[in-house]
Amino acid sequence: MSHPAVYAHRCGLAAGPENTVAAARAALADGASAVECDIRRTADGQFVAFHDAGTGRLCGRDWKIAATAWPHLKTLRVQGEPVAHLDDFLNLMILRPGSDFYFELALERPSDAADLARQIARAGVQNRAYLLAFSHRTAFLDAALEAVPGIGAAVMPLYPSNMLRTALKAGASKVCAGWVNWPLAKQLFYFGAAACDFKAQADAAAAEGVEISAGIANSPRDVRRLVELGARAVWTDDVRMALKYL
Repeated sequence: MSHPAVYAHRCGLAAGPENTVAAARAALADGASAVECDIRRTADGQFVAFHDAGTGRLCGRDWKIAATAWPHLKTLRVQGEPVAHLDDFLNLMILRPGSDFYFELALERPSDAADLARQIARAGVQNRAYLLAFSHRTAFLDAALEAVPGIGAAVMPLYPSNMLRTALKAGASKVCAGWVNWPLAKQLFYFGAAACDFKAQADAAAAEGVEISAGIANSPRDVRRLVELGARAVWTDDVRMALKYL
């Protein structure tokens, strides 16, 4: 197995405000091979990078993304940085041709995913863009792949079992396994990884051209443990830390 890569979750929020271009630039400069941001759609149909459905936690004013037009939303700041528009990330992709970008689909309709795929394709970067969805929301990936057959697809399983089958069913070449920030979620992941032989699954997937990554690893222990499990890449909020302990 080649040296594992490091992927920046929410653009690597340890080095900059989450889901901002500033954080993405910092993560790539620190050595991340890929960055991820969450994508939502505004009231006037624009795509923006934002994790929460509303802006309250990060911007103070609690505006719902889906109910706010872009001219209003762009006046807000995320810890001093502007809310990122999709075009900002597409421009960064053009400037960083050796890096991959993951767009998690926090969208309301599969047709939104199709529109997103078309906009990415118009920028000519679809071969390095991976649309990311949970395994129970693969209808969004189906719509995107139908609109732009060449765009990348990535799937997040709810449990680390049958991951290759999950990827093939979703038409995805990437599996992003791991845990969310819920009580006992990490423990459940590690239990499943042991019970379902994560390493054997990762090796079998690699033989079929499917990459299995895992995270979110924000401690040296988790970084090392995921590498020992056979993850081809480790997701983290702290790129420098992860690279140090690989």
